[in-house]
Amino acid sequence: FTWRGRRLLYSRWTRMRHWEFWPVWAVYPPVALYLLWQAIRFRAVAVFTACDPAIPHSGFALESKGDILDALEPTDEDRIRVAKYRRLRGTESKETRMKAVEDFLSQEGLSYPVVLKPDVGERGMGVAIMRSPEAAENWLEMFGGEGMVQEYIEGMEFGIHWLRVPGKDHGRVESIAGKLPQGVVGDGVHTLEDLILRDPRAVMTADYYLAKYEDRLKEVPAEGEEVPLVELGTHARGAVFTDARALATNDLREVLDRIGERYEGFYFGRYDVKVPSEEDLQAGRRLVILELNGVTGEPLHVYQPDYSWWQGMRDLCRHWRRACEIGVRNREEGRARPSSFRTMLGLIRAHRKQAWFEADVLLRKKVDE
Repeated sequence: FTWRGRRLLYSRWTRMRHWEFWPVWAVYPPVALYLLWQAIRFRAVAVFTACDPAIPHSGFALESKGDILDALEPTDEDRIRVAKYRRLRGTESKETRMKAVEDFLSQEGLSYPVVLKPDVGERGMGVAIMRSPEAAENWLEMFGGEGMVQEYIEGMEFGIHWLRVPGKDHGRVESIAGKLPQGVVGDGVHTLEDLILRDPRAVMTADYYLAKYEDRLKEVPAEGEEVPLVELGTHARGAVFTDARALATNDLREVLDRIGERYEGFYFGRYDVKVPSEEDLQAGRRLVILELNGVTGEPLHVYQPDYSWWQGMRDLCRHWRRACEIGVRNREEGRARPSSFRTMLGLIRAHRKQAWFEADVLLRKKVDE
């Protein structure tokens, strides 16, 4: 075996030993059994789909990011706002959508970089940071579906899970997870490929990085040079999640309560936000919402390194139990009806057939061509 081959074998073995890297089908069997018990308990196959009447199927799958952001109405932009965005219609030509991107930048007083993303997506699929008009044109040429252009926000990224029991005056911050970007530091000797394979964290996502940076693997970064590998706060793209629940404060809860109250029919979900500092997060100020996820917006702290499988299963089951309990409350009080078994099967089939767009590697190959 070559050294590269041995390191890739080590990468796969390490991913098997750390459940934070397991695929959904391997993580969720215990949760699925728990949901079966909830279905028997509450006499509904998917009572959790009634926890957020404002979102189709409470955001179980294939929900529109744009529809959700359209419905958010922050009241105090000094404390919290939605990142500026514009929707891009898949029925329009690439040239028309590119003009929409340029008009968006001009009208909002923005410049590159910007973020382009599919309107329907998960795990960061299709999301890319565009640093030039040429890169944006390449993205639009490869992706012809419904999409969005969004303001690029600097700062620290967090996933904040919030819920409010219907009828209660105040909500709760159930989870906060930090999302740390990843990179390597050059030593003036080793190539980028070597640095990725030698780094104890980067090697765990080596297959992805080696494909993404295929054209740069033989570069030798200078000593002390920082080479970012991932900028998106997505675990599947290499970001590291941290347990930031200690940062929860009443000030943060209050600002989330206010925006939640104005989004009629929303009670349970995860805000993905950026903020300049931890102090701003705790003070509930200068938060910028990137996305809002419904029932499948998991408490991301469970995917922090070395969080035990038992703790993770406990927290995930608690997450789904609370979604079910809120769904029951909404059902009993006439706000929503759970999705039927037939509807859920159709949604699952549609999800499996969805043509997911992988931006990073495809964009790199397009540039090489």
